[in-house]
Amino acid sequence: MHLKFAIQEFYQEKRFENVTENTFKGYEYLFKIFEAYCEEYGVERIEDISSRVIKSFIVHCKNERGNNPVTLNDRLNQLKTFFNWLTKEKIIKENPAKEIKKLKEDVRIHTFTDDQVHQMLSYFRRQKRRENSFHSIRNYTIILTLLGTGIRVGELEDLKWDDIDFKAGSIRVFGKSRKDSTVPLSSVLSKELALYRVYCEKQFDRPSPYVFVDLKNESISSNAVKCVFKRMAKVLNFKDTRCSPHSCRHYYAKKYIQSGGDIVSLARILRHTNIKTTERYLHFFGNDLKESNEKYNPLNNLNI
Repeated sequence: MHLKFAIQEFYQEKRFENVTENTFKGYEYLFKIFEAYCEEYGVERIEDISSRVIKSFIVHCKNERGNNPVTLNDRLNQLKTFFNWLTKEKIIKENPAKEIKKLKEDVRIHTFTDDQVHQMLSYFRRQKRRENSFHSIRNYTIILTLLGTGIRVGELEDLKWDDIDFKAGSIRVFGKSRKDSTVPLSSVLSKELALYRVYCEKQFDRPSPYVFVDLKNESISSNAVKCVFKRMAKVLNFKDTRCSPHSCRHYYAKKYIQSGGDIVSLARILRHTNIKTTERYLHFFGNDLKESNEKYNPLNNLNI
């Protein structure tokens, strides 16, 4: 079978499975570059793709596209899913990606410092005062929401006003694997979101059901939120820090741990399916926690 036709059939299968739009877009992006790579090297049929071709493609993504090991492993997992499906459908006999091992990853958590967060908030507050524009007010509220809840950028994109329970102090999010979960809503963020809602009601004749929208009153995309961070990074010139929406999620976890929060509660708030994922924060920020323990430990006040 021609690679192009195999990809189209795979797309139909994923639509049938009703995968999330972000997952589907991820496959589209991968196969756009994978198909172009195979075409460049004369690989047209799915039967001609060997493990060597896949490894060469991964190296290409690393050297030519600058992908890091985490991204490369994501690409590899997507290809394994694709070839697993081809094997299941008996289009090919064996999965050429099956025996390819994941790349070793440098496990680092890139997040903001307290000083950088203060700079970010000051930057957006200045924009609000100078411009008082829709974008400046919306972007400021986006930053506060990401920092104050630890939700993912995709969850922020899908967030609706009906998902926010101001009385109960909680937000319902539609996370990974299409699971509904709730995260706590602080009184500070609740106040800011309420003010932002009033602003949106004045800005648009018919307010959107979505919390964060563009000037057309349509749901803001994840890419648009990422662009907000890219522009901010150029202005503030943060060094050695990944300036992205996900860094806000890391910052939330970091401050939760440093303030004495427990791992189990944090795992529930971040909605990690495996607590080992959450334990990484304890590993990276545990020194700060140890210092806090030395300072506030109840044994300090006892005559022992």
